[in-house]
Amino acid sequence: MKFDEVSIPIIKELNQFESELKNIAAKLDDTTAQDIFTYFFSIPGKRLRPTLTFLSAGAINNQLTPSITHNLIQLAIGIELIHSASLIHDDIIDGDLLRRGQKTLNKTFGNKIAVLAGDALYSRAFTTFSDTLTSEFAQVMGRVTESMSMAEILNINNPSPDRETYFKIILGKTAAFMSACCSLGGSIVGANEEESNMLSKYGETLGMAYQILDDYIDEDNTAMKNVTIEEGFQFAYAAKSSIENLKDSAYKKSLIMLVDYVLNFYSPNVENPL
Repeated sequence: MKFDEVSIPIIKELNQFESELKNIAAKLDDTTAQDIFTYFFSIPGKRLRPTLTFLSAGAINNQLTPSITHNLIQLAIGIELIHSASLIHDDIIDGDLLRRGQKTLNKTFGNKIAVLAGDALYSRAFTTFSDTLTSEFAQVMGRVTESMSMAEILNINNPSPDRETYFKIILGKTAAFMSACCSLGGSIVGANEEESNMLSKYGETLGMAYQILDDYIDEDNTAMKNVTIEEGFQFAYAAKSSIENLKDSAYKKSLIMLVDYVLNFYSPNVENPL
């Protein structure tokens, strides 16, 4: 299975999203700043978090007014900017020199500029939220950003964490963010409380599965000490189960396919355990 298959129902939204994301660098006044952000956004990525946002919205309501569509795109832009800023800072913290086969921002422009670039993206993200959306969205993403930062501090202070701490770290660094992408995507198109909770649980359990399986791919000793690969599969099963009661649609089908993609990416030659 290819990731592109998952995004078929939202290809129009993703194309609009990509166009607006590229415009962010072009709108900067300073040529040097344009070069920095144009370089960073040229690094390829799957746009997983915007994909979760768009699919979750579509699973609730796919008949959107131009105004709601615009707000949804802006929500996805802000989410991706926060994710991008966190990647820049992670690369500095970890001393990474390559990301997806290209030199990292810190390798190309130095740590000082990379730190400031990450800060600028965080700032632009919350400006995007405040300019377009109600305060709820900025508040949720503010808590997510704080959670990611605190989880990173917890990780640094615990180089060999126990099981409980490991789960706190991956919840804060990955799962809480994915949960917010799904719940906010639903909320912006009118999800009720039950639907929002289903989407939130889907994102959280998918995030836990994603991080555990990713750690196993990297042969991370901390993960292999604290959790089994079967537990990663169980989180994936829980993600599927959490949206069983959503109405059937191409968007719901893609959310389920996304779980299978994560599982197949880890073990493409093994029968799907689900």
